[in-house]
Amino acid sequence: MKTISLTESAYQRLASWKEGRTFSQVIERMIPPKGTIEAAFEAVGNLPELSAKDFDELENAVNTVRQPLPTAWS
Repeated sequence: MKTISLTESAYQRLASWKEGRTFSQVIERMIPPKGTIEAAFEAVGNLPELSAKDFDELENAVNTVRQPLPTAWS
């Protein structure tokens, strides 16, 4: 067992994913072991399914920050 310190905002973010699980379970479910693409894909597969509204909000956020490539990259 280890003790960690979190900012209030990090704690709130982690707690919002808890849904009846322990913090350790949330971390192990959401954060893949370092260094393997298979673990990263497995972690993505463990993410909860997004509602249509949440998907639209995520897509809009991505499109908002997406910048066109400079002409040299086209």
